[in-house]
Amino acid sequence: MVGDVMSSSRVLSAAILLLAIILAGCTYFNHIPPITSLENPTRSRTLGDYEVAGNVLAVQVCAGCHGVDGQSRSPMIPNLATQQKDYLVNQLQDYRDRSRSNEYGVKYMWGMAGPLTDRQILELADYFAMQVPAKGADISTSSTQLARGKEIFEKGISGQGVIQCNSCHGPSGEGMANFPRLAGQKPYYIVQQLNVWQHPDQKRFMQVGGNTWAPRTITFARPRGVLMQGIAKNLTDEDAIAVSIYLSTLN
Repeated sequence: MVGDVMSSSRVLSAAILLLAIILAGCTYFNHIPPITSLENPTRSRTLGDYEVAGNVLAVQVCAGCHGVDGQSRSPMIPNLATQQKDYLVNQLQDYRDRSRSNEYGVKYMWGMAGPLTDRQILELADYFAMQVPAKGADISTSSTQLARGKEIFEKGISGQGVIQCNSCHGPSGEGMANFPRLAGQKPYYIVQQLNVWQHPDQKRFMQVGGNTWAPRTITFARPRGVLMQGIAKNLTDEDAIAVSIYLSTLN
């Protein structure tokens, strides 16, 4: 009996000692960042310890809304897969300095982008730009509406100051440099963005004093945003919906 008690006591003592060693080790290593932030993904958001790699943020933070593959599951949240890198950089910088101020930007993206470093922004843009693009949506709509959207995208609206979308956004909506990819984008999201351009003075679209945005490096359109404002304001609500639906069907 005595032997059993002593044996149990030794096992308990060893267990306590082992636990103490483990805890000490954890405490020690919590102050030492891994060689790369991918080595310990459980600590990837410990921004105070070390600068997290952009691809880790993409998978562990951004993916919650935009998907690991950059393809969101919500009609309100844009796809980022294969988006133009320069455009992504511009938008993240604008969210970080709070010059892009649409409703969801103020509510969510200001806080998300605020702590990002320039390097993290570049790495996030690289990550999403390299993802496989979303397939064109198979939307049940009238052939007349799709035809109207296609016409606006390819030819604009003559006499109304609406130039064809493909002149800036690419022949197939794939985007060009600072101009975003629109092919396969969520139609609801596109309509909301067109509303921002159409009504920069309405707080329900622009949450802060009529601020708007456009690529930072576009020098022929000042103040920023005036180019898209001039185009979008001449779109009817029906035309905005038609072109948004058409764009969502493009691969």
